[in-house]
Amino acid sequence: MSVLFTVIENGITMVFDLQDRARLLHFSALPFDAETLGHNADELSRFNLVEVNISGLDKPLERHGAGFTATAPGYTLRYRQHQDTRNADGRKLVFTLFDRNTAAEVEVHYQFYTRLSLLRSWSVIRNQGNAPFTVEYLSSFVINGIEKESAKNWGDNFSLHVPHNSWTRELQWRQYTFDELGFMPCIQKGLQRSSKPLHYTNTGAWSSKEYLPMGYLEDKHTGAGLFWQIEHNGSWHWEIGDQANHLYLQIGGPNEFYHHWFKHLQPGDEFSSVPVAVGVTKSGFTDAIATLTQYRRRTRRVNDDNQRLGVIFNDYMNCLFGDPTTAKLLPLIDAAAEAGAEYFCIDCGWYDKGEWWNGVGQWQPSAERFPEGIQYVIGYIREKGLIPACGWSWR
Repeated sequence: MSVLFTVIENGITMVFDLQDRARLLHFSALPFDAETLGHNADELSRFNLVEVNISGLDKPLERHGAGFTATAPGYTLRYRQHQDTRNADGRKLVFTLFDRNTAAEVEVHYQFYTRLSLLRSWSVIRNQGNAPFTVEYLSSFVINGIEKESAKNWGDNFSLHVPHNSWTRELQWRQYTFDELGFMPCIQKGLQRSSKPLHYTNTGAWSSKEYLPMGYLEDKHTGAGLFWQIEHNGSWHWEIGDQANHLYLQIGGPNEFYHHWFKHLQPGDEFSSVPVAVGVTKSGFTDAIATLTQYRRRTRRVNDDNQRLGVIFNDYMNCLFGDPTTAKLLPLIDAAAEAGAEYFCIDCGWYDKGEWWNGVGQWQPSAERFPEGIQYVIGYIREKGLIPACGWSWR
């Protein structure tokens, strides 16, 4: 028997089942209809509140494909308690789950923001046992059944917006149908499942070198949309997959499979996942981006640089292109000071003679480029009333 807990906040409807396992049944701008869930027990078995993989555990519900569904102990976590409070930002929900076999305790956090159809989500795992274990994956947000309000031929209804990005090729949003991505329904009878999730990932500290850590999914049948961003400057991963007759969305930071990341937790240790922001809309892509923009402005840390907006001159782009020398820099410093700049940045190339890229990582100022030493140039910048800064590349 289900024990439903319904939350309606800022245009978001969330429905949880708190009987034994805590499950998130619904996260949408649309109202909840229990009939859309289906009545098969295996279908509902995948509606986990959080997914977590610990090394060495079996995941018997799903063994093919690379998707993070039916994880272990994700599928054995049991509901312990939840908190429903309010703070300066808005409503806050925290669900606590526990796994007896591993003594892993997991908290799932949802922070709402007043008047925004969006929340910030993250998970915290603690080792409450007497033996260490290794975490290979911890989701920041999971929602199953994202297709359940759509028509039965859901493959024809969805479009996925992906923000392609790279160095000097930034912010290229592209819209794809599921058919264009090779992600159409493949089983007419039985439980819809395949071995191919739609996954987008980043490895390393250049978090936007191929894609921005964002996405938008729209159902033209209902007009409802989901949007998200991952708030991390390192490795991240999100995926949409089909398992047990439903589609799921999972969002998080690094994991062992894609990034060779893992975390050893000794007894008493804890680890927090990467925070993510997830929102809903019935007004399309533009409304989703507008909501994210308001959220970013509201949550951005206040600091003096953002308030003053200092004027910076950087000697790289359309200027020295990584070939600084004392002779070239002095007249530029004079011109920057006369133009009213406050900072002067000597970008890349200062640490090597000749082709600067070959010397990346040595970080020693080149005596060939600066016969009097780079301190002479830095002193000249200060004499002109500017603040000196150095960079290594445009990244």
